[in-house]
Amino acid sequence: MGTLPAMAQESASPASAPAAVDLPFERGDRLAAGDFVGEIHVYEAAAAREKDSDLMSQSLATQYARLGRPDLAWIAWKRRGRKDCDEAAQGVAADPLQTLLSRARDRRVVMINENHIAPASRAFWLAALPRLRQMGFTHVAMEALSIDGSDWQAGEVRERGIYDDHPYFTPYLSEPTFAAVIRKAMALGFDLVPYDDMDVMNQDPDLRTELRERVEAARLAEVLARMPPDGKLLVLAGWGHVDKGMRGQVPWMAEAFKQRTGIDPLTVDTTACQRPDATSSATTYLNPDGSDRITPSYVGHVDLQVHVPQAVGADPVAAAGVSRHWLGQPVAIPAALLPKGGDGVVEARKPGQPADTAPYDRLFLRRGEVLPLYLPPGRYVLTLRGEGGAIQASAPLTVAAPPQGKDAGANVARTVGASK
Repeated sequence: MGTLPAMAQESASPASAPAAVDLPFERGDRLAAGDFVGEIHVYEAAAAREKDSDLMSQSLATQYARLGRPDLAWIAWKRRGRKDCDEAAQGVAADPLQTLLSRARDRRVVMINENHIAPASRAFWLAALPRLRQMGFTHVAMEALSIDGSDWQAGEVRERGIYDDHPYFTPYLSEPTFAAVIRKAMALGFDLVPYDDMDVMNQDPDLRTELRERVEAARLAEVLARMPPDGKLLVLAGWGHVDKGMRGQVPWMAEAFKQRTGIDPLTVDTTACQRPDATSSATTYLNPDGSDRITPSYVGHVDLQVHVPQAVGADPVAAAGVSRHWLGQPVAIPAALLPKGGDGVVEARKPGQPADTAPYDRLFLRRGEVLPLYLPPGRYVLTLRGEGGAIQASAPLTVAAPPQGKDAGANVARTVGASK
C-alpha cells in the first residue's frame, strides 16, 4: 500500500508468491495427518534456502505463531517495528481497551485488525469482545470463517475438512488464540458472519486485490442491511483491510465499505507498533488534547492504534507465553509428554472432542524445552506428536479452577492493558 507496507502485508499464498521463491504449500495431507513438526521442518528448510526472502520469513513465522510460539515467530520474521512508532509513543499512555470503548459508543461499525505473526493482536480481540457485547454489538464478522459455515456452525471450531476430495487445513482457526476468539464470540451470543472470498485469489494478479477488497466491503454492507436497526457490527480482519485509504487507485476494504454505505467505521490498528518486551502492557497513546496519537504514516488511515507487547525478553516463558494467558492458566506439561527424540507438538483437547477441531492449546517444543500450556479449568487429553504426525504419548489432565479470590488471568491485564 505504499505508505503502509507492514499493515498491508498479507501472509503468503500460492497465488501471490514470487516465482523465485519455492514455497511449500503442499500442506493439506501433512497437516490433516497432524504432522505439524514436519510442516515446521519444511518451512525452516525453505526459509534457509530463501534467506533473503521477506515473504518466506513471514511464512515460517506464521507457522511458529500458529503452534503457540510467538517468540520463535518474532525471531524468524525479518520485519520489525516502524521507526515512526517511537514518535507516537511520546504521547500520553492510555488503556487501549478503555480508549476503544470510549470511541466506539457512537459507532455502529468497528473494525480491528490483527498481525498473523503476533497473537497478542488476537488477545486484544478477546479483551474487547465481552465489553463490546455489553455495549450493544451483536454481530462479529471474521474473514477467516468459511462462507458455508462448515468450520464453526456446529458449535465447535473445525480446523480440518475435505474440499473436492482433498484435505484442507484452516490455518488461522488452528491457532489457539484465534479459536478462542470464535468460542468466546459464540458463548457471548454474537452472530458470526463470514465475509471473505478467497476465490478471488485465483484471479488475475492485477485484479485480485481490488476484487477482494470490494467483495469484502460489499458482503459487509449486505450483512449490515439485514441486521436490526439497533444492531452493531464488529469486523475482525488482517493487516491493511481496515485501512480507510487507497492502495494506488484501489480502496482498501474499510474505505470501500465507507464509500458503499456512507458509514465511517471506527478502525483500530494493532499491527504497526510493539512495546519493548513480553512483560510490557499493551498501550495506546493520546495527544495532550485527548485525541488519538497515530504514527505519521497511518494518520487518516486508522482512528486508533494499539501498541502490543513483543514476544521477546530475558524470560523465555514470558516470551513464548505473551498474550496466551487469555487461553487460561499456565499448566505444566507432564514429563512423559515432553519431546525427547526430536521436536514435538503437544495438544490439549477435551475428552471426546473430534480430532478435526481446534485444540484448546497447541505448543511446538524443541527437545529439552520446558514451557507451559495455557488452559481454562476442565478435563483434557494431552497428546504428543512427532514428525509424521503419529501420537507418541498421551495422558489425561485436569485443570482445577483457581482458588476463590484468585484471578487465573491476572497477567491478562498486564498483557492487553485491560481487565476481563
